[in-house]
Amino acid sequence: MSNLKPTEADSEIASCIDGKTSFAVIAGAGSGKTTSLIEALKKIRKTQGRQLKECGQKVVCITYTNRAVAVISSRLRFDELYFVTTLHGFLWGEVSRFQAPLRKALVEHIIPSHISKAQKADNGGCSQRAIAARKKVERLQSELAALIENSPPVNYAETTASDYSKCLLNHDDVIDVASHLISTKPMLQKGLGFKYPYIFVDEAQDTFPQVMTALNSVCALEGLPIIGYFGDPMQQIYDKRAGDFAGPEGSVPITKRENFRCSISVINLLNKFRDDVEQFPAGKNVDVEGSVEITIARAPNPEGSRRTYTPEQLDHVSSIFHQALEDWEWDNDPTVKKLFLARQMIARRLNFSKLHRLFTGIYSSSRSQSEYEDGTHYLLKPFLKVIYPLVSASIKGDSKRVLDVLRHESPAFSSNGPNKGKSLKKMLNRAGEVSRQLSDLWGVATIKEIIKYCESDDLLSISDRLSSQLGRDARDDFDPENEDHQRDKGDWLADEFFKMGCSEIAPYADFLDENSPFSTQHGSKGEEYPKVLVMIDDVEASWNTYSFGKILTPGTVGNPTERQAELTRKLAYVCFSRAEIDLRILFFSLDPEKAGCELINKGLFTKEQISYI
Repeated sequence: MSNLKPTEADSEIASCIDGKTSFAVIAGAGSGKTTSLIEALKKIRKTQGRQLKECGQKVVCITYTNRAVAVISSRLRFDELYFVTTLHGFLWGEVSRFQAPLRKALVEHIIPSHISKAQKADNGGCSQRAIAARKKVERLQSELAALIENSPPVNYAETTASDYSKCLLNHDDVIDVASHLISTKPMLQKGLGFKYPYIFVDEAQDTFPQVMTALNSVCALEGLPIIGYFGDPMQQIYDKRAGDFAGPEGSVPITKRENFRCSISVINLLNKFRDDVEQFPAGKNVDVEGSVEITIARAPNPEGSRRTYTPEQLDHVSSIFHQALEDWEWDNDPTVKKLFLARQMIARRLNFSKLHRLFTGIYSSSRSQSEYEDGTHYLLKPFLKVIYPLVSASIKGDSKRVLDVLRHESPAFSSNGPNKGKSLKKMLNRAGEVSRQLSDLWGVATIKEIIKYCESDDLLSISDRLSSQLGRDARDDFDPENEDHQRDKGDWLADEFFKMGCSEIAPYADFLDENSPFSTQHGSKGEEYPKVLVMIDDVEASWNTYSFGKILTPGTVGNPTERQAELTRKLAYVCFSRAEIDLRILFFSLDPEKAGCELINKGLFTKEQISYI
């Protein structure tokens, strides 16, 4: 992409930067959005870099994940002119020093808003929802009173729920309170505008509406500061996000229509899922025809509880999946990426279902689930960084890998550790001993016993948080209606995790390391693969937010809700657009023949693209 000539959209972006005008770039899948973002940032360095540095100013680029921060920073050669950051990191970094205004915003705006919302959920009855709402109102009012009386410092905590009596804010409240302050404090707006004359927002569709309003208020006047949004409304697949983003009044909308990623066949399908941007093939794929095929399988009539599959039916669905792979001659093809709607579908096939249920169940929060999904949860990190790599290397007889892991991760083997005076031969022997002992324990010991062994031999750097969990007694029975239990439910998560064996750690770790051909449809966002298989089975996914059956074949299954239609259409676009050359879709339906006719009549697929199994 970097060697391609600037597109028409790139030229428009450059003109906006030269004219100090805000802009919003709508960039469809495969359009080279990140390249356009990087080139725009580089242009500012080339034309304004010295002046900005002399004034102590920076160009801020706000993106969605830590991974994206690393990618963009690397492509900018880690130049200190740029401040590349996540949204939460940026907002909290800019408002955390305004302690008095933060507390005032909590007292006058944030907490009263939560109280009002909870009061609306209380109809005065005796339902669980009404009782829980009243308890929440009582708790919030109590915490509000404690906050007013004590005025503690405001901090950002990694908790499920904020504790306002201690001024501990969770993820969501940081978004709300920071957006409120920026939107309502002209002096803060001026300060941000001076520090950051250029504000770029990557994946703009996934930011929050209140954040967009706040940032637009900083850039509302003509001239610097300006804001540039880069994103695609069609790839907004998370709830409560901006989706249709736009800059402040007077900003310029810019559309990137090229698709440098996908073959002609895939692009033709993508264009049928949106009406705001019609893409055309460009770059290396301009003459690549590729292929798109959909195989419709007869779904079992679900006989499990709540209209789910029984274990036997799940086995039947899996056999159909493998049959389809064989029919396409994709069963032994390492270039194929298999996309599933729900991670539970992958966990079932790779054998880490129990681990998945634990980190997505009643003891988990949205934050702990997110950390489980990206492998950063404090309970899992010791296994992913140290224990499983040691066991895996030991089983393979890779003594060099064993020693490398221990040198980098183990206090006992570090150059400044307790064994620094021992000979290399002794340390090699010791490395072999501990890795073999871990391998022996791996199949029979509990997770807690494994961690305790590593702790006793100083093989791990145990975090304070993990040490605290290891050192306490197990909690009593969990009461989901108890507010204190809800706030501390991470304790129950740890207790259940410690009781597990280690058999599911290996497939989970391999999945995270992309050593398997499976991915979630959400998790594939931003990725691209030569061949993509999309598995569509609404029953097995068991996720009512989405319904591929209803969006693709409403005449067969029934009409989706407006929200289902929007989210499913966007998710379909995201996963279909991962395919560079060939796309295969396995679609389960109770009435395959009727579904096939409907797909043809709607113009989504031709008769030649459809097969049955």
